[in-house]
Amino acid sequence: MDLLVQAWLDLYQPNQSQTPAAASRTLNRLDNGRHGDEARRLPGGPGRSIQPEPIEPMPEASSPELDELPPDAAIAADHRNPRRRNREAQLEDEPEVGVLVQPQSRHDLGGLILHRGVKQQILDGLRAIQIRDQLEEVWSISRLQPQRGRCILNFYGPPGTGKTRAAQGVALKLGQPLYQVDYSAVISKYLGDTAKHIKLAFERATHHGAVLFLDEADSLLSKRVSLDESCATSINQNRNCLMQELDRFEGVVVMTTNLFGNYDDALLRRVQRHIEFRLPDASMRRELLALHLPNPERVKANLRSLAEQSGGLSGGDILNICLNAIHAGSRDPDPAKWLVTEAMLFREIKRAKAAKEKHSGRGGGRRRIGFTA
Repeated sequence: MDLLVQAWLDLYQPNQSQTPAAASRTLNRLDNGRHGDEARRLPGGPGRSIQPEPIEPMPEASSPELDELPPDAAIAADHRNPRRRNREAQLEDEPEVGVLVQPQSRHDLGGLILHRGVKQQILDGLRAIQIRDQLEEVWSISRLQPQRGRCILNFYGPPGTGKTRAAQGVALKLGQPLYQVDYSAVISKYLGDTAKHIKLAFERATHHGAVLFLDEADSLLSKRVSLDESCATSINQNRNCLMQELDRFEGVVVMTTNLFGNYDDALLRRVQRHIEFRLPDASMRRELLALHLPNPERVKANLRSLAEQSGGLSGGDILNICLNAIHAGSRDPDPAKWLVTEAMLFREIKRAKAAKEKHSGRGGGRRRIGFTA
């Protein structure tokens, strides 16, 4: 190996006392395979071994602005990565698969009327993100959950119990927008496009620094299809793609469903907290009636009695009851005479309960369909 270095030096770095003929002789010795002691000496004198000059590494580029940021922020703001820059530029040309919603103050979690313990479960899940460094110091939490900012919440329960409002409250609490996935834009009839759109939804949420919101998530995360259907393979692949993106995502995901039992079993372990939203009790229904009738001077009704008679109705139902009663009480041309009475509210409660009974099949209007002999 020393002879090879000597030949290179003779040819490309000759000193003043060395001639081209000497360089040629060095190459001849290399070609002839003679590796005597003379071939291992420098022209500067006997016994001097060749020591190649060390190559100094190139200094790494540094950005003072990024160096001053905490680790998570530095990663998010790393514009030195050309692949990241190219992908962000490409996102502008990709189709939109969701809606970016800016939460308002009215979405505050403190204003929600929920069963005791529900708000605390939500806040505990969010607090785990805020104290991540302390959890790492005491519990080495990264061994259990490598993703630093990951938090997946599943809100389940009947319609109208406040799941969507709670998702907006989560985004407001974190000071982030809410990226609500639009399934009509995600699901495609073309093979492979649905999986592509699922990945795009997660990229969009990351790009906007938003909470990813999967409303009615069971439509994409229902149990695997095992029948001999032509679309079974595609459906299962899309579900697997979504679960893989959930594993990789380093943000907050809120999922809601009215059909918790339809979820695929593999999803359950990926969710940190499953939080149940139940129908309101009588005390909560009275609070909801008072909340949705904001001018008590124009309300002539016993809300406690109405709350007792509205069992089985959701918060969404009570909102509609109050709106319909307000419209009924505002028919007079003179606004000074507008008034909501107990009879108006009771009539709307009866209508809402009748609609629910008919929808569930307990009403008398159900028709039997079949063949006769």
